[in-house]
Amino acid sequence: MFGTDGIRAFPYKEPLTAKTLIKIGYAYGIFLKKKDVLTSNIFFSKDTRKSSNYIEKNLIKGVNLAGLTAIRLGVLPTSSLSIFTTKYPYSGGMMITASHNDYQYNGIKFLNQNGEKITKDDEKVIIDILKKGIKERNLKIKNIYYENSLKEYTDEIVEKFEGCKLKKFKLAIDLSNGASFRATPVILSKLKIDFKAISVLPDGFNINRNCGVENYKKISNYVTRNRFDFGVAIDGDADRIIFVDRNGTYVEGDKILNFIAGNILKKGSKLVTTVMTNNILDTNLRKKGISVVKTDVGDKNVYSKMKENSSLFGGENSGHYILRDYLNTSDANLNLILILKVLSENKLNFDIISKMKLNPAILKSFDIKEKKSLSTIPQIRSFIKNFRKQYKSKAFLNIRYSGTEHKIRILVQYHKLDVIYHEINKFEAIVNELNYDKT
Repeated sequence: MFGTDGIRAFPYKEPLTAKTLIKIGYAYGIFLKKKDVLTSNIFFSKDTRKSSNYIEKNLIKGVNLAGLTAIRLGVLPTSSLSIFTTKYPYSGGMMITASHNDYQYNGIKFLNQNGEKITKDDEKVIIDILKKGIKERNLKIKNIYYENSLKEYTDEIVEKFEGCKLKKFKLAIDLSNGASFRATPVILSKLKIDFKAISVLPDGFNINRNCGVENYKKISNYVTRNRFDFGVAIDGDADRIIFVDRNGTYVEGDKILNFIAGNILKKGSKLVTTVMTNNILDTNLRKKGISVVKTDVGDKNVYSKMKENSSLFGGENSGHYILRDYLNTSDANLNLILILKVLSENKLNFDIISKMKLNPAILKSFDIKEKKSLSTIPQIRSFIKNFRKQYKSKAFLNIRYSGTEHKIRILVQYHKLDVIYHEINKFEAIVNELNYDKT
């Protein structure tokens, strides 16, 4: 049921049927009360998909059966729940979103009383509660629609940068017709940032359609056509952000990680990132006395490792950046303003980020029919063994399944592109041999 980050599926089909959604809402409510018996509320935020209302309605029925009040915040980023659950004690959060996927998908992200994504162990507890079924109780619960939620969320972000003098950049932003289509313009306007926003007319079906972080050609063309200093795109629930430079060229997330870490972390600090991150960061940050700690893909894994290592900054090159001094989750608006702040304080242009050199790396995906354990596939085991024997520590290899799609992915980093392509072609042959369907 649970994937990389919560639940993601097709609405009206399992596990997003009305009956199962009620059970999920109930199970999460009981889970939160087991963690803290005083828990009394669950905040709800959602993105702009038409199916979000249906999912919210049925989750709330389950939450009420667990004896908790639902506080509906409306259309807001996932990180709004991190803000509200930490600001108002004894509350959990549920975000209704399928993030960067199109409108045909939807899902649920879960935040605990500390404004953190729940862990894998938490998910197992929730599933156990769900299996036991609902204990019917005759409860009268009065739910709340919080009309001031947009203002409160945007004020919270703006206040974190109060007194900060931002340089006059000319910025373009693609809001993917998603969860932050209202909030981001409010935040940027309050901070007197010169910007133009596109993809701000959601209709329930156009979220991420030919726009957003997975389709950055739209913002790229807009930036070059109108001569902006740089552009950004935010995903459907506004926890990911990607950048393009003045030429419309995509700026790899590793460059953003390197820039933020190099400017906000002190000597002796640790940057937490994933195994997908370019190895050049280890070299660059080591010169500043900053060490790099790597973990599995997923912002939940990054956050867990950050807590373990007392790290204040971590992220992954897909566009999640977590600033623990500010929030316990990634917030695209917060990350954008932080970068503007660092650029302004150091009197830098965005080009300083885009010009950074990375080690060559290629990531390629292949469709698969089923996700077998990689350790049980002899051809893949042999490929990994031979790769490591030949290149040792000079090259980097990562093979993994997508957390949300039926795909297998290979990432190769090396200083020679022809070697990278050679190894990926060898892997592609293995995929074909295993009768997988190639993208």
